[in-house]
Amino acid sequence: MSIPAVIAIRNTYGDARIIWLVEGSVSRFLSYQGFIDGVIEFPRNSIVRAVKKSDLIGAMKEINVFLKRLRQADYDVIADFHGIIKSAIFSKIARGARRIGFGKIYAKEKSHLFYGETVTAGDNRIHKVERNMLIARHLGAGKEIPAAKLVVPSEMERYIDSFFLEAGISGPVFAVNPFSSSGSAYKRWSIRHYGALIKKIISEIGAHVLILWGPGEKEEAEYLRQISGDGALLSCPTDVPQLFALMKKVDMYIGGDTGVMHLAVFADRPVVAIFGPTDVSINAPYGQNNIIVRKDLQCSPCKNKKCRDRKCVEGITVDEVFEAVVKMHNIVHSS
Repeated sequence: MSIPAVIAIRNTYGDARIIWLVEGSVSRFLSYQGFIDGVIEFPRNSIVRAVKKSDLIGAMKEINVFLKRLRQADYDVIADFHGIIKSAIFSKIARGARRIGFGKIYAKEKSHLFYGETVTAGDNRIHKVERNMLIARHLGAGKEIPAAKLVVPSEMERYIDSFFLEAGISGPVFAVNPFSSSGSAYKRWSIRHYGALIKKIISEIGAHVLILWGPGEKEEAEYLRQISGDGALLSCPTDVPQLFALMKKVDMYIGGDTGVMHLAVFADRPVVAIFGPTDVSINAPYGQNNIIVRKDLQCSPCKNKKCRDRKCVEGITVDEVFEAVVKMHNIVHSS
């Protein structure tokens, strides 16, 4: 959700050199985008693996290589869109004339204390895309939020085309993602509900349903396929660029509040989003081509990962989500 703001900065400073510091598998995906000039990846997974093997020398080598790359250039501006203590420390380690981040209202873990310049607005519950645009506007960008057209190499698309051909997928196909990161399992709709939803989609709409899965999720995805009946398929293994290529081929995305949901938005797919405790005003799929299913409860939004009731998410019925799927399907076919 920082992408529109970074594009706005690129549009404002056409000849600038823009380097993006990122963590995790999204780094390869970003490296294909023409609005940035380079990616620096914080090798968190490599460091953690080395520490787990008690290879402290290996971990230190990974850290030293990363720090050397981070300090390689002397930047005119360092902008922290993340606003947590880790990103603030990295912004401090990097060499730069100006350090810009969010003020206290948006920053977490007192990260606002690390910046020379801070930006804020009166509302602490604005959407993250809007919030990130505050930094772009601080740097001279206009008010308009630019459209983002993201790309991946053609070999990614051929990989997905080959999978669709081998799986015999034709006609409408909906992607369903029942998962979330390990630290946010409390906001997941149940696998049982997803199974019943997929059965209704197959029997009443006649669409194929592609179950998405990532590292460590295949076994549970296979269980979901088994309880969903004929017409449900597991997606092929994908990294982030391949997943984006897959998104571009499906007719609809259905799932909870995850990064994959936002990837579907950037692939310009219709989205049915199932929201539980997450603040929808901040984290909703950005744009108009989506329907959000949620319960408007007095206790929601919240961040209570130990909540036993989970009424906000378990109270959402299969029929409510299916109704949203049918509505979105009809909107797509009437346009």
